[in-house]
Amino acid sequence: MLVKEIELFGGVAPGVLNEIADICSEEKYPKDTVLFEKGEDAECLYILKQGVLNLQIKNGGRLNFSLSERGDIFGWSSLVESGKYTASGICATDIEVLKVERDKLEKIFKNHPEVGYIILKRLTGVISKRLLNAYQQLLSARGKDSTTTTPSYG
Repeated sequence: MLVKEIELFGGVAPGVLNEIADICSEEKYPKDTVLFEKGEDAECLYILKQGVLNLQIKNGGRLNFSLSERGDIFGWSSLVESGKYTASGICATDIEVLKVERDKLEKIFKNHPEVGYIILKRLTGVISKRLLNAYQQLLSARGKDSTTTTPSYG
């Protein structure tokens, strides 16, 4: 998989794409491997090449998001300020990924701040899609329309 095929890096200049490609490593992990746990320091961004990864959140119950599309991104917490994974990443099948270390990517962003901005905008799209999926799963689990109110503080 070439970095230029990945939606997250769309619009990035070819020279900078080459720099990003140089810091990516191709990794393979067997089924049931835990790549990271919720709350751990987010050291790497991952791009799915092949297989299925479950993002799992446990908090009284359990919520799973399955990623199976070539180019799906996970470990995005490595690109945001909190720097902690917000879910656990567990291989549902054998998987192949591109792995990008946060520190190396940040160096590229420091040298090319406009690239950091482009990628941040694209990352918000990834997060937005996941949030929409979460909303849909919650509504499906409820099985009917319901209304909750949020107190107004204005």
